[in-house]
Amino acid sequence: MTRKALMALLMFTLVASASDEFTLYELLPPETHQFAITYDVTTAHEGAQFFFNPIRPGSIASKERVTERSTGKEFKFEVVDGKEAKTTGLVPLQTKDDAQFIKVYFPAPVPKDGETRLRIFKTYTDATSYYLKDGQLIFDRPLGIKRNVVVLPAGWELIGCASPGMVSTDPDGRIRVSFVNDRDDQLPVKIVARRLP
Repeated sequence: MTRKALMALLMFTLVASASDEFTLYELLPPETHQFAITYDVTTAHEGAQFFFNPIRPGSIASKERVTERSTGKEFKFEVVDGKEAKTTGLVPLQTKDDAQFIKVYFPAPVPKDGETRLRIFKTYTDATSYYLKDGQLIFDRPLGIKRNVVVLPAGWELIGCASPGMVSTDPDGRIRVSFVNDRDDQLPVKIVARRLP
């Protein structure tokens, strides 16, 4: 295989693995400070019997549910702290003991050269990152995943966005802002919207 072909294959592999991770944020009425999250991810960690999804500090998680993406079958899960999560070797050792995770149980360990495709649903309540100010909706939250979509509640229009995003309208009339995080750190997303007259 030529060096050029090898580099092309490597780039394809990196893009393919990174492009699988995706988060959808559906903003609920801003008075609630709530947004529904759908997180798609694939794990190929051979032998893994669990997957750990962090609960962001300052957010209160509710309505959690985890499914296998190809079948829709529900996975068992529980909320555990960082101390317990670290014992599995699947989260970094520097994780704080009081960190919170959704621990997903797989029906069988991830096989060699195999993968498990997850879809995690949860609703966050977070008044520091999603709120009303002077009658305007503010969603101010750094996003670490490469592909993210934020959907405004019905009846709101976008008037400001601090990071580059692609704006479109869903069939139900809600505004959708799509982001690609090409940085090595979190993308600082701040969305401002106003009620439609």
